Amino acid sequence: KIIMQALFYDEYGDISKMKIGVKPRPVPGPKDLLVHMRGAGLNPVDYKLRNHWIPDWPQALPIITGWDVAGVVVEIGSEVQNFKVGDEVYAYNRPAFDDAAHAPTESPIGVDGCCAEYVRVAEWKAAQKPKSVSFAEASGIPLACLTSYQAIFEHGNLQPGQNLLVLNASGGTGSFAVQLAVNRGCNVVGTCSSRNKEFVESLGATVIDYTSGNVVEQLKAIFPNGADVVYDCIGGDQTQIGVDCVSENGVIVSIAHFTVHEVAAAAGKRGVAFLVKVSGQQLTEIADLVDQGKLKVARVTEFPFQRAIEAFEILETHRVTGKVVLTNA
Repeated sequence: KIIMQALFYDEYGDISKMKIGVKPRPVPGPKDLLVHMRGAGLNPVDYKLRNHWIPDWPQALPIITGWDVAGVVVEIGSEVQNFKVGDEVYAYNRPAFDDAAHAPTESPIGVDGCCAEYVRVAEWKAAQKPKSVSFAEASGIPLACLTSYQAIFEHGNLQPGQNLLVLNASGGTGSFAVQLAVNRGCNVVGTCSSRNKEFVESLGATVIDYTSGNVVEQLKAIFPNGADVVYDCIGGDQTQIGVDCVSENGVIVSIAHFTVHEVAAAAGKRGVAFLVKVSGQQLTEIADLVDQGKLKVARVTEFPFQRAIEAFEILETHRVTGKVVLTNA
């Protein structure tokens, strides 16, 4: 077997369970690409899985970590139609076990992780990488930007001219949501601390500094009837604040509070929680926005692959603005 370097764990637990070592290089199936990883985006879900906080999802140890990848196609399956060897691509590579239309019998989590020298990617999950950004920047886009795209447009049904509130507008998903909504002609308010005020304003949002007073009162001063859509990237007690900020006919969409519908219903309002879906088609749309200069990649902190465990230590402090990514020459 041809081997490669990968970041993986053989048992669940804290960061001490992670190791960099040798794994067999994946073999692409007829509808797959084999991608030489040049950038791998890290996300909180990666350490939540390692800690075994999401036991209900199909998974099998050992797990190669990571779902976001950007790199160069080095091999294609016999039935691949839209890509060729040498293409620069990116993908959100989560197993599609919840998407019966595509692949109800895909491998469980852990088989095609992205923190590895080579990654097998199903053709339908991949898109041409945005040409105007680096591999590292591109690898920070898929999960975070797809999440925001689906949250505000599919689940929130946000329309041009409507009002959006983003809770935690300086984070990875929140900063993409601000820009996507501004590009659609929406009015956007984002919460953040004073140190991130200029960053969020530069994306096109009006800022509410959550450290400087009541968020609901500040929001109602801007949108007297409340926000048509509230995008909750925080959860916890912030979800109730989001419910208080949403208009009577609006909706709060949460990626961090999975009983948001109950919290909202108690106030006579509507709440939706969801898990992001894989979509190469949406990544193609997103790449076009990036290349048109309409979507900036959040601040990226890069670590070479051999310092991957250090990168996770930084990620797990929860003090990161933007994205943490691994790079591989």
